[in-house]
Amino acid sequence: DSRILDGANGAVIDGEVIQFANATLIGPGQYRLSRLLRGRLGTEHLIVSHPVGSRFVMLDPGRQVRPAFSGANIGQTIGWRYAPVPQGPAGDQSGAIAFANAGEGLKPWSPVHLRGTRNVAGDLAISWVRRTRLSGWWRDLTDVPLEEESERYEIDILNGAIVVRTLAATAPAATYTAAQQVADFGAAQPSVSVRVFQLSAAIGRGTPAAATI
Repeated sequence: DSRILDGANGAVIDGEVIQFANATLIGPGQYRLSRLLRGRLGTEHLIVSHPVGSRFVMLDPGRQVRPAFSGANIGQTIGWRYAPVPQGPAGDQSGAIAFANAGEGLKPWSPVHLRGTRNVAGDLAISWVRRTRLSGWWRDLTDVPLEEESERYEIDILNGAIVVRTLAATAPAATYTAAQQVADFGAAQPSVSVRVFQLSAAIGRGTPAAATI
C-alpha cells in the first residue's frame, strides 16, 4: 500500500490516471487489475466506464521522457517519428504520428469542497478549497503552495446550460448578491448552479468544480 500511495503502478486509460495494487494474469497477455485508485492527479472528471479497446498506457517515468514544449507550441500540431524498440515484439515498426499538445498538464486542478451559505439579505457566499498540481502533499498542516503566477478564479453562474454571469475572485471565496440574482433570474434563487475555475497564466481556465448550492 505504501508503494502505491507513493505513486507506483500508474497507468492512463483514455486520459484518466489510475493506480492498481494487484495484477493477475488470466490469459496470454491479459491481466485483471484490482484494488484500483481512480481519477488520480486531477483526472477525477474523466472517471467513466471505459469501453473495450480503450487506450491503456503504463506510466514509467524512467522510460517515458517528457518532451519540452514552450507555451508557443500549445495547440500546434507537431509531427513525431518513432523507431522500433530494441528487443521489442516481432513486427515492431517505425512510423510517424501527428500530435497537438493542448497543455493539459498545465491546467489547474478543479477546486474541492464547493459550498454556499446565504445571509438574511439573500446574498450567496460561495467558498471552495483550491488544489495544486505540484508539491501538493499536506505535510505541515498549512495550505498547499500556489503553483500559479497569481491566485485567480472565475465563477460561472448557470441557468440550465447558459452562463448568465461570471464572477472573478482572487481568493477561494466570492459573493453572488441578491441584487445580482434578481438581475439574472428575476428573483432571488433558493439554489444556484455554479462552476468554479482556477486560472493559469499559461493555459487559462483549469478543470471546473461544479455544484448546485
